[in-house]
Amino acid sequence: MTKDPICGMIVDEATALRAEGDGVTFLFCSEHCRQKFLSAPDLALGHAIEGTPTLRA
Repeated sequence: MTKDPICGMIVDEATALRAEGDGVTFLFCSEHCRQKFLSAPDLALGHAIEGTPTLRA
């Protein structure tokens, strides 16, 4: 399990939506959070929850 970097919700790695940012794969609970990240990845990364685990690409 990992946290969605946008909302902080715990997501299952097997079913989570994914997007790449700065060479890292981020996991999302919903298309809404994924789209928010994709629309402004720098802003989203700047506000990502500290310590949020991610999967390396």
